[in-house]
Amino acid sequence: MTEAVAQGPRPSRGNTVEFLIDNEAAWGRLAEDVENARTSVRCMLFMLDLPHVRMGFAGDLEGRPGAPGGVRLETALLTAARRGASVDVLLNDVRPRWSPANTARVAERYFARHDDTGRIHLRRFTTPQAAPIHAKLFIIDDATAYSIGSIFAQEYFDDSGHAVDDPRRGHLRWRSSILAPNHDVSARVTGPAATDLDAVFRLHWDHCGPADLPERKPDEATGAVPVQVVRTLHGGRFPEAPQGETGVLESYRQALAEAEDFVYLENQYLTSTAIVDDLVAALRLRPRLQVIALLNSRPDIPGYPRWQAEALERLWSGALGAGAAEQVGVYTAWSHEGRSIIRTHIHSKVAIVDDRWVTVGSANLDGLSTLASDHRRRASLPVRWAGRLTGAFGPEAPELVRATEVDLSIADFEGTDGAAVRDLGAGLRRRLWAEHLGLAEADVVRPEGGWAALWREAAERKLRGLRETPSEPVASRILPFPREGARVPRGLERATAYLRALGVSTAGLDVRQRLRSFRFDTGTWKG
Repeated sequence: MTEAVAQGPRPSRGNTVEFLIDNEAAWGRLAEDVENARTSVRCMLFMLDLPHVRMGFAGDLEGRPGAPGGVRLETALLTAARRGASVDVLLNDVRPRWSPANTARVAERYFARHDDTGRIHLRRFTTPQAAPIHAKLFIIDDATAYSIGSIFAQEYFDDSGHAVDDPRRGHLRWRSSILAPNHDVSARVTGPAATDLDAVFRLHWDHCGPADLPERKPDEATGAVPVQVVRTLHGGRFPEAPQGETGVLESYRQALAEAEDFVYLENQYLTSTAIVDDLVAALRLRPRLQVIALLNSRPDIPGYPRWQAEALERLWSGALGAGAAEQVGVYTAWSHEGRSIIRTHIHSKVAIVDDRWVTVGSANLDGLSTLASDHRRRASLPVRWAGRLTGAFGPEAPELVRATEVDLSIADFEGTDGAAVRDLGAGLRRRLWAEHLGLAEADVVRPEGGWAALWREAAERKLRGLRETPSEPVASRILPFPREGARVPRGLERATAYLRALGVSTAGLDVRQRLRSFRFDTGTWKG
């Protein structure tokens, strides 16, 4: 039985949780629910890049100017409002104003022109860049809630195939950052946990203006899954949590302390020293424990490539010291077709421990999402000075500067729902691992050497194929993270350097550092 987090809402029983892997599934399902809303839609977003985002498509795009039939979120919100639903939208208004996260003004202008119902209301959440709303939540008809993994920018659109070229990713713009095929995981929730997700929205909505939302009754049970909504909150911002909250970090630390068989981490970043220290402590305490991490070789935030390398070196050193080097595997994902290869960006925030604890949400394994902004604490003096000068770091004490994050922590908190948790955890694990390892779900079977051996064998197949027959891709999509003992070579954010560090000749490969750009307006590729 896993202990509940002391911060934020208490765990609730009787929920239904549906995991939506990759954004073709997540955005498409969300658009349907928003368009069919009857009474209310509430959403809290990092950004909404109007008018460039399509959430779904009708047919092929090449040679079809204007992307006809494309589904847009703003159109879905208008449809809901015209049906009679009240629509409340909360968006970041970060400092400095030229931040790419600032899309609230464009959204305001759009709805002022097109909302003929007066039912769409938008509020700006003013915050420094170092502590934005990073969670992406939707609550529909006071019954269904979504935790969406990705920001609403077109380059994040993808399906489980993660093709090297996909016109649905659209035109790369100045806001674009990941520049690669994107993997993500979202969740659709009904039951009492939907009420707790709505409470997060209301907390932030009321911070920006009058508490004018109608009261709602707690949701009734719809399933058998126990869920605790855990949060990271900025300190000094909300009266009910004057020091903020670090519930996401607490939930990870409790789960890692109880890990016995395996820990699986799938995350955009791993720079948190607290998480790494807990992983090392768990390995020393339980010599048979296996740790598998799927990360990015190119973290897209300044400072993060170095900090992640330091975190991995800390992990490798600890694993070597615990005699568990072979039980720790760190990997990256790749899209490979013919001679063309490009990294696949891992944007998901998933962890599974022993199939007995599962978390999905918005929190990265970095300081900003768990404890405090690393840029306020660890960045060079010029970076800290520039952040204060532009207002990006805010005036608050560094230990209070956190993004708003929301995760679903799923475990058997009361010792009565273990089977439901294990079924959900194992099902998500099989689906994810089938995609990454190039297997059918039925073939995700534990080998004699444990789950780490399954990943190691898949990575070796991929690496062997790239070395021997690079133009004939194997099904596996993962490669090991290069290391020299406990040292991580520098410069691995460059795809060619990463492959060469693994002994892969890039002479016969078309190694791409970024996506190709597709113009919806003309129906053609750019460049």
